[in-house]
Amino acid sequence: MAHVKKKRLHYCRNHPKVVAAGKCAACKAWICRECAKPGVTPLMCKVECTGHVSTADAKKPVELSNSSPVLSSPFPGLMLLAAITLGLCGVVFGLWEIRQYRTMKADMEALKEKRIELIGYLKDANREIASLKSELYSMRYSQLTDINPGKKKAAAPVETVAPPPKPIKGLPFSFDNGNINNNAVALTFDGGAQSNAVDDILDTLKSRSVRATVFITGDFIQAFPNAVKRIAAEGHEMGNHTFSHPHLTSWAQDHTHTTLPNVTASFLCQELAQTDSVFFLLTGNHLSRIWRAPFGEKNRAICGWAQGCGYLHIGWRQGKGWRQGLDSNDWIPDEETPGFHSPEEVYEKIMTLAQIPPNGINGGIILMHLGTVRKDSRLQVHRILGKLIDDLKVLGYEFMTVSEMLRDSGVDVRLLGGMSLTRN
Repeated sequence: MAHVKKKRLHYCRNHPKVVAAGKCAACKAWICRECAKPGVTPLMCKVECTGHVSTADAKKPVELSNSSPVLSSPFPGLMLLAAITLGLCGVVFGLWEIRQYRTMKADMEALKEKRIELIGYLKDANREIASLKSELYSMRYSQLTDINPGKKKAAAPVETVAPPPKPIKGLPFSFDNGNINNNAVALTFDGGAQSNAVDDILDTLKSRSVRATVFITGDFIQAFPNAVKRIAAEGHEMGNHTFSHPHLTSWAQDHTHTTLPNVTASFLCQELAQTDSVFFLLTGNHLSRIWRAPFGEKNRAICGWAQGCGYLHIGWRQGKGWRQGLDSNDWIPDEETPGFHSPEEVYEKIMTLAQIPPNGINGGIILMHLGTVRKDSRLQVHRILGKLIDDLKVLGYEFMTVSEMLRDSGVDVRLLGGMSLTRN
């Protein structure tokens, strides 16, 4: 009969008379079912087992493994889960932000297109208004010249298209730049629909003892008489900018300076004469015999007609692109509009041109306006006027009126006939 090895019994450390169910997985002590945690595998003490290791078991080194309950704490798992959750949240939030950015970008593009479309509508409306004004003034003029209302009025003669008139001998069609050998510039300001920059401009000019040349419309004179009186009282030269600021050429439609059908020699002379008339009624003086076309729209025929009315056209220094000319573009409303430039860009452009050898901006005519539609004062170009004057003076430039620059350039406006250029 085979010898059967008798199994050794172990007793619970807490109940010495009770046979142990097994060793605690933590402290390696023998414990019974009563001392073990119910439903836990492997077997573990019901109470904290630190310090309860038996003397015999304490001599044995406890071997720990990665699968040991001591190391299989739930915290590393929770931390990993939290990290994964945060990562997923970051990804979701990032995708949401990208979607929001793309939506906002699309909205901005749509707004930009709408703004450009609206500007186009406004330009069309302005052209229509200008055309209606022209018709209205033509009607007024015809009524004023009808001195015998009892007699049936004869049909107005139709003005036929004729070759451009020749300029008066010794005069240019348009005076856009003065003597390049003289270190001088002319500040010019156009006054049409806005006058909200007048006081700032005049204060700046007065503080620096600078006289400028101002071109004003008849509408401006009637709308802002106090501003006109102050400009004249402070010694600035006053030129003609037509009465209603009409379009004279087709530049706005096709970028060519083709004379518009309703623009004739009599129409132009009427516009200029009416402006001088309302200025004389307000100030007791006539305008200087210089004029500037609205929107800069002119051609040889228009300038020749104006000379026939006794006015020489005054432009401004042109160039290949905005950065080579002396137009400030201060009339462009906002940064979304093509051609917009900040005051700092205008200042930097003029100062850069002024230092290009050998002649800089000698004889240059600078174009600015008496009003602005820019709501943000930081974007209003006339704010840099004082600094511009001061720094140009440091470079050796002096400031002239247009009439002074004409004389300095050898242009004799007395050839126009009628009143002297320096009447005001």
